[in-house]
Amino acid sequence: YRNRGIGRILLEEAMRRVDELGTPVIHVQVPSDSKVCHHLLESVGFSSVRTYSLMRWKGDRVPSVSIPPGFQIGAFRTDQDEEPLTKLQNDVFGASWGFCSNTVDDIKSKLRLKTCDPDGVIIATYNGRMAGYNWTFSAVGSSDSIGWIGMTGVHPDYRGHGLGKAVALAGMKFLARKEINLIELEVDDQNIKAKGIYCSIGFSTTQRRLWYELIS
Repeated sequence: YRNRGIGRILLEEAMRRVDELGTPVIHVQVPSDSKVCHHLLESVGFSSVRTYSLMRWKGDRVPSVSIPPGFQIGAFRTDQDEEPLTKLQNDVFGASWGFCSNTVDDIKSKLRLKTCDPDGVIIATYNGRMAGYNWTFSAVGSSDSIGWIGMTGVHPDYRGHGLGKAVALAGMKFLARKEINLIELEVDDQNIKAKGIYCSIGFSTTQRRLWYELIS
């Protein structure tokens, strides 16, 4: 059904709905090599504003985890950690491009997704305070064994200790215990430090994706 204008109709309907909601900014992500998508978006006023890398790790052995001194790493505790995780995520990503502050209900909803196992939300603490985390997901009902790292974050107060690498590896270890040997993630190309961490533990870029933006 391509080349019949259906994509344009769907996009314009989505834009109309966003206008009804009073939302001033629309973001759309497309593969960097999709010229058709680029042309469609640009023809209705979108501009390319960000590039993300899709990164992939594949293997049978996850590198060993080295936990920085003074930190503890464990799993998310249901009915206990929802509020502190919400606060941590907002503190970590509050100034990041495209991030909207989360509520406790947002976090609870994500934890109920079929692809999410609360035990796969890895939490790092320091003296009882939540310091960092790694949020993993895995495929459901698929013959492919694949997992994803959705978020990796370290509170500004605890950066510079190697905690980001530690929680990322802990998340990978969790997925590996589920016999998952293919892990993917997305990272902003402007986040040089995060990309460096992922490269250092065996991830490599397989595709680039562009974010387009329209401000009403």
